Amino acid sequence: MTPMPRPAVPALDANRSRRRTLKALCGAWTATIAPTVAIAASAPWRVRAAATAEPLRRIHPGGPTGLLGLDASGTLWALSPEGPRPRRLASGIEPASRIGTGHGRIAARTARGGLWVWEDGRIGTVASARLAPHAGLLVLPLAVLAIVIEGPDDPRDAPHRVARFEPRQSSDWHEVSRSQEAVLPDARPVQVDLDGSGDGGHIAVLAGPDDRRYAHGVLGDRIEATRLIWLERHDLKAMRTLALPAPHVFEDIEPRPVRLPEARGAAGLLTVRSGPEGGQLALVTADPQQAQALRLAALGDTVGGFHRWLAPTTQGTHLVAVHTPHIGGVLHTYRLDGAQLTRRRLMTDVSTHAIGSRETDLAAWVRGRLVVPSQDGRLLRVLDPAAEWAESFTVPLPGRVTMTAAIRDATAVAVLLADGQVVLVGE
Repeated sequence: MTPMPRPAVPALDANRSRRRTLKALCGAWTATIAPTVAIAASAPWRVRAAATAEPLRRIHPGGPTGLLGLDASGTLWALSPEGPRPRRLASGIEPASRIGTGHGRIAARTARGGLWVWEDGRIGTVASARLAPHAGLLVLPLAVLAIVIEGPDDPRDAPHRVARFEPRQSSDWHEVSRSQEAVLPDARPVQVDLDGSGDGGHIAVLAGPDDRRYAHGVLGDRIEATRLIWLERHDLKAMRTLALPAPHVFEDIEPRPVRLPEARGAAGLLTVRSGPEGGQLALVTADPQQAQALRLAALGDTVGGFHRWLAPTTQGTHLVAVHTPHIGGVLHTYRLDGAQLTRRRLMTDVSTHAIGSRETDLAAWVRGRLVVPSQDGRLLRVLDPAAEWAESFTVPLPGRVTMTAAIRDATAVAVLLADGQVVLVGE
């Protein structure tokens, strides 16, 4: 007897249909959604707002929480990258002045030009210090170095010197030495071991101020340095000097220490030499032939035209500069090749400086990567030197960047926006 065909079961057919549909969807998820999830695991960094009490004028790495902020009223805040409310440290600080940090201390210029020092909650001052309003402060283990105004009441007619301040037995501080050489009014001294002696190094600062040789004014005034000097850190007497002959100047305010692998522990200084053909990257080192001299060890090609400038950045190893950061902004990396600094073009549409500003480097280095703003300052571009300087990703910002601060031992960079807001950008 021929078996009768089974009648169709609607529910069973529906189940089979659903299984086929589900299988197809799973295959589609595997082919499309899963790769998207994998990419998201290494996606661009997050942007999150940092807690601030007021809109800020400046930010600086360091302090008790790792990040400091200064508002327009002169109140200094310790900002926490982790989110708690900011901690008020002081008032009466000059809002436009640089802050110095290190060795458990914070140094700043008061609104009246005095020196203010914070250490473990204790405050020390030198009310009569006459600190220069736009200069840097360098905190050493046993002292604070500052640029002071000497002579006439009008600082435009007065020479500026490097001064060393040390604490007394009480909380007060006092000046113990002063340089003989006149330095830039807005100079930023740095500590660097140019001789490779391993003693922590001495003080490099741009000096020989001149307002006629190269009147460009890209860094806030038309006063440029004609000398670079290396001062003994205690008595501030000159140990080594380099003077540029006319018409050249150092169009810079802060030389940047860089490591020299073949120099037995000695370091060099990265800066900018400018002249009739524009700016060029310069590497300055101790002169091995003259005990009291510095030398131009290597130079890059000029940017290409009178009053064309470049903005260097380095984390101590890589030599990088943005050519013409105000008009196009072209990022280059350099390598040392004998007496030449040979450049390689990386990308356009970047800028690490606003014309007329004394903030010469808006780039940051985070976990080995270079973070550089776009030309309009509303985007951060993240490059990886280990991957042939490939651009890893970009990070849009909710405003225009005016300052950056790489937080030590953190995976983020703090960014001050034009409206005074601070955002943290990172992993």
